[in-house]
Amino acid sequence: MEQRIREQREAARERQRRSRQRLREDERQATRDRSRLRMQQRRMNMSQEERELHLQIMRNRDQESRNDMNDVERQQFLENMRNRDQERRNDMNEVERQQFLGNRRNRDHERRNNNNMEYQIHYTGAMDVRCQFCGALRFQREQLNCCRNGKVLFPYKNTPKI
Repeated sequence: MEQRIREQREAARERQRRSRQRLREDERQATRDRSRLRMQQRRMNMSQEERELHLQIMRNRDQESRNDMNDVERQQFLENMRNRDQERRNDMNEVERQQFLGNRRNRDHERRNNNNMEYQIHYTGAMDVRCQFCGALRFQREQLNCCRNGKVLFPYKNTPKI
């Protein structure tokens, strides 16, 4: 049973690889962008309990996958991860880079001081995303609820510049 599941996963991965190779780079980027937006929407709509369950399932699946790797596959996997992370860092603009570094510093700080931390540091990044409908500012990963995507109209047209 487990062998069959592994074979099915590998076959699915191979189909994805072949499909990706046929796409041009700009098509690949558009596909990645659509996928990111779809996942971001899905995550924003999850309750905390659903998110924790999803993360646990993903951790278990990843651990199982890593346990099934031999040394050569593990080295290739790590190399692919390093390349993907480098591409992601290269694609970041300055704001995203600062948010990434701030979050990374917080995680490192939490790991070092996990035993004697009375509170956790949380960095949400800059409040620099503006609603296209009403002009309200929000954080990048904050769910947009200010005007319900233009459905709630405000009595004023001019928004203050900040």
